[in-house]
Amino acid sequence: MEFLPFIVIIVLFYFLLIRPQQKRAKQARELQLNLQPGDRVMLTAGLFGTVTEVEESTTNIKVEISDGVVIQVVRQAVAQKVTEAPAEESDEESDEETGEEREVEAAAEETSADAENVIVDLDKKD
Repeated sequence: MEFLPFIVIIVLFYFLLIRPQQKRAKQARELQLNLQPGDRVMLTAGLFGTVTEVEESTTNIKVEISDGVVIQVVRQAVAQKVTEAPAEESDEESDEETGEEREVEAAAEETSADAENVIVDLDKKD
């Protein structure tokens, strides 16, 4: 009877810590084994890219991270598959700009226009 609390704690640790970790590891293994060319992925380093080649004989894959830039990584470097392009601003997000953001953008445009005028004026004085 005095071992019952220890047994309960061990069972709780198994169901709350060990088992979920094993499930996540199994899902990650399956994801990495089922990679196909054309899959959009995020690497553990935070890079986004498209799988271009899967080498069956080794654990390497080739990922295109930009136009014409292909890197070779191990399968374990793939953190997850993504369904849409990362960090691209959609029209909905641009419509949600606040008035303050618009004022800052307008001021920046005025400043750059003034700088161009100053350069043009200096060129005319010569």
